[in-house]
Amino acid sequence: MTVTRFMVVRSALIALAVGVLSLCGWASDSETNIWRSAARRLSFSAFADIESAYWARGAIVDKNPFSAQFVGTKIDLDPVGSLGGYAWSVSSLSREGQSATRRNFYNEVDYCVYYGYEWKILDELSLDSNFGPKWVTLPGYRPHANTMKELNVWQSLKNPYVTPYYLLRWFYRPEHMCYWDVGLTRSWELFSHLTLTVTAFGELGDSDHFMAQYGANPHGDGRYSSGLMALNLMVRFDYALTEWLGIYAFVHQFDVVSPDARDALDQDTSPQSRKDMTIFGVGMSVNF
Repeated sequence: MTVTRFMVVRSALIALAVGVLSLCGWASDSETNIWRSAARRLSFSAFADIESAYWARGAIVDKNPFSAQFVGTKIDLDPVGSLGGYAWSVSSLSREGQSATRRNFYNEVDYCVYYGYEWKILDELSLDSNFGPKWVTLPGYRPHANTMKELNVWQSLKNPYVTPYYLLRWFYRPEHMCYWDVGLTRSWELFSHLTLTVTAFGELGDSDHFMAQYGANPHGDGRYSSGLMALNLMVRFDYALTEWLGIYAFVHQFDVVSPDARDALDQDTSPQSRKDMTIFGVGMSVNF
C-alpha cells in the first residue's frame, strides 16, 4: 500500500462519517452544518521520536537508534462506535544495528484502519474494543520484502485503577502466525501537566512466530512450543506544553524469557540478536 492509497482510505473514512451523520440527523440540512458536525467528531494525533533501539513482537529488530513517526485520525460515530486509521514509519539512524540490507530512511511503513466501540458497563468502567486490518510494508529492504498482512484486535477494560488490555496480531500473508501482547497499565498525574504511565506486559506467540523472530529452536526438531516469549516494563513521562502539544520520554526494559528462544539468540551472531535490553526514547506529540 502506498502513501497515496492511505490518503484515499482516510478520505473514504471521512466521507463515510459525513454520510452517517447526515442519515442519523446529527446535522441540519445545511451543507455547512454537516461539515461542522463532522469536524467536531474528527480527531487527529501525531508524534515523532527517537528511540535507542527498535523492539517489535518479542525481539530486537535493530540494536541501534532509530526515528519513528506516526499520524492518525479517528471519527466519532457515537452511538455506533468510531472509525480510525493511522500510518507509522521507521527510519534507522545507522547501518550496523541489524544484519538485513536496507536503506536508512523509511525502511518500514505500517498502515492500519479500524473500527472501535466502547461499551459503558458502569460509570467508571468500560470495555474499549477495536479491530481492523494492518499492512506492514518494508520498502527499504533489499532484496524486496513482501508486505505482511494481518488482522489486529485490541481491547482494554478502562477503570480508575489498573487497566488490563491485550493486543492480538494475526498474520495471514505471506505467512500464518499469531502474536499476543497482554498487560496492565496505569497513569498518575504527578504535577500540573505532568503524567506518569507505567505498563507491564508479556509477549506470547505460536510456534511459527517464535521461528520468525528467533530462528530455529536449537533443541529437538527446530520447532518451539507456543507460549510466553518476553516480558517488558515501560515507564513513560508526558508533559503537556499546551492543550494540543506535548513532549514525552520513556524507558523500556525488555527481556526474552523463553529458554529455547534465549538459547537460539545465543547461537545467532547477528547484531540484533539481543536477549535483554534497556531502551530509551524521547519525542513530541500533537493531538487535536
